[in-house]
Amino acid sequence: MDFVIVGGGAIGLVLASKLFEHGHNVEVLVHSKEQCKAIQSGGGLTFINDVGEEKTLPIGVTTNPQNLNKKAIWILAVKYHHLRDMQLLFDELPEETILLFIQNGIKHIEFARDLKQKNILMGTIEFGAEKVNSNKVIHRGIGIFNIANFKGEAWNNEECQRLTAIDLPISFSENYLEMLLRKAIVNCLINTLTTLLGVPNGDLIRLPSHHRILKELYFEIVSAFPEQKNMLPFSNIEQICKNTSQNTSSMLADYRHGRKMEIDTIVGGVMELAKERGHDLPMLKTLYLLLLALEGMEE
Repeated sequence: MDFVIVGGGAIGLVLASKLFEHGHNVEVLVHSKEQCKAIQSGGGLTFINDVGEEKTLPIGVTTNPQNLNKKAIWILAVKYHHLRDMQLLFDELPEETILLFIQNGIKHIEFARDLKQKNILMGTIEFGAEKVNSNKVIHRGIGIFNIANFKGEAWNNEECQRLTAIDLPISFSENYLEMLLRKAIVNCLINTLTTLLGVPNGDLIRLPSHHRILKELYFEIVSAFPEQKNMLPFSNIEQICKNTSQNTSSMLADYRHGRKMEIDTIVGGVMELAKERGHDLPMLKTLYLLLLALEGMEE
């Protein structure tokens, strides 16, 4: 089966590596000509799996979407704020092309809803990934790849089912919004606090002061989304922090590298949804404003 990975970030490169290792034809569409050249000149993408084994995989990479297979399954592994810049690409893809979005937050829902493609999947990633440089990536932490139908019944497609054989635990969710909201809440908790405190994920449960903040923020957020309490108990949050204890959250990594943080995408989206339900979430709002101030200080 053919897959196109759109995005040369950590998650996209790990997925490309996993798919390639299991015999699929994989091509990666990247924005940076420098990254494209680094992967090509180095003989491929260097992948370090979750048990520390390193190998170089001759995965195809390009900056030109016209070179790619329109009949492949396209996995969109770019951040939400980059999707708008890609509208022309989606317009040129056939209606039959299967798309899989794996953005953080919930704001990409409206974007995907307006696309002409008839078969769209949503996904969330719970495992960790670290991009060492342009052509080297590490698979870190244990976690599930959650997938749900968004438009059409793409997951029932035999070709999509082949994703289950890529050595990652995959879970199909019946309700895409519950799935996305669950991950957005996790991101609101872990990304927000690790960025403001400047710590790896594990410190949120290792240090008593951090653990207390994490717990209080959790109960404030789920007060607006009580249906998530059973699906996402606080013990699950603690387990995620434990499983990814040495990981740097994506938001903290963005901050440290001077990249735009997904503040509105992750935190803003949850706050807007909570407001629609009549909840203000004052603690989360304060953290949101602190993140905006932190980002503004770097500009």
